[in-house]
Amino acid sequence: MKMTRFAWVLIAGMMACKDAGTGKDSTDATSDTDPVTDTDVTGGGGGGGGGGGAGGHHPAGYADSDVHGHDAKFQVETCINCHGADLTGDGDAVSCDSCHEDGWRTNCTFCHGDPADGTGSPPVHISGVDDALNASFIPHRAHTGETALHAAFDCVQCHNKPEDVLTPGHIFVGDNTPGVAEADFSAGLSQAGKWNAAAGSCSNLYCHGNGRGNNGKMVDTGDIKNCHQCHMDKSSGFLNWLKMSGEHSKHLSEGFACAECHSDTVDASNKILDVTLHVNGVKDVHLPNGITFSGGQCTGSCHGENHGGRTW
Repeated sequence: MKMTRFAWVLIAGMMACKDAGTGKDSTDATSDTDPVTDTDVTGGGGGGGGGGGAGGHHPAGYADSDVHGHDAKFQVETCINCHGADLTGDGDAVSCDSCHEDGWRTNCTFCHGDPADGTGSPPVHISGVDDALNASFIPHRAHTGETALHAAFDCVQCHNKPEDVLTPGHIFVGDNTPGVAEADFSAGLSQAGKWNAAAGSCSNLYCHGNGRGNNGKMVDTGDIKNCHQCHMDKSSGFLNWLKMSGEHSKHLSEGFACAECHSDTVDASNKILDVTLHVNGVKDVHLPNGITFSGGQCTGSCHGENHGGRTW
C-alpha cells in the first residue's frame, strides 16, 4: 500500500516520542525543536520565562513564555512529568529555575494578577489578558483593595491560598480543574460562605451580612452611604433595635450614638474612622469615661448610670 507523505510524517512523529508517560524522546538538538540548551529566554511575569525543550520534546518557539506559560497554566502539558516532581529538572529536562527569575515559585503575579499592586487577583487573568469587564469575578478589586468600609482582604478570605506553585490543588500538583480558581471560605471571615460558579455570586457571607453571622444578603453597589444599608443604626427605629444584640435597643432609645461605644471605629456622623476595625469579625468596643468592657460585660459609670458588670 502506498503511504502518503502525511502518514510518514505521522509515523516519524510517533517514533520520536518513545515515552508518552514522561514526554522524553530521542530527537537530537539539530531537529526543528528548541534544544535543551536553549538559553534565548528571559524570565518574566504573565507566564514567565521558559526553559527550552526537554530533549526536543517541544516544538520550535516553545521556550517563549507566552507559549509554554499558557500550556503550563492550563495544563496542556504536565510539566512535572519531565522536569521533575519539584521542577528542578530530570535528566535532559532542565530545571525551571534555570530560566525563570528568582522567587517565581512564590510570586503570585508571575502567572496572574497585577505586579503593580502585588495582588494575584484579576483583572489580569492567567491567560495574560487584562480585561476587567470580562473577568470571571469582576469585583475582585473591590475585595483586594482598601475601601471606605473595610481594609484590603487577603486571598485567604475566598480561596485556599497556595504557598507556592507546588502547593497541592494549585497548578502542578493535584489540580483537577485547570484554569479555574475554586472558592473556599473555610479560613476566612465567612466560613459558612458558598460560591455559585454558574451565577457568579456568593451567599451565607459574614462580609455582606448584618455583622451578626453568616447571613450575607447585602450587595455592595459602591454607593453605601449609611450604616443601615447593611445593619441597624440610630435611624432604624425601636422595633429594629430590638433585633440587635445586648443593650443596643436600650442605649439607642436613650439617644446614644454609635460613637458612644465604638469611638475607635466611627465618629459622631457614623463615618468609618479605621477600616481595619470594620468588617473584621470582631466586636470592637471603645467605651467612654473609663468604662471597661470584658467578657461581654461593661463595668463603670456612664451618663450617670453605673454598669456593675452588666452583660452587653
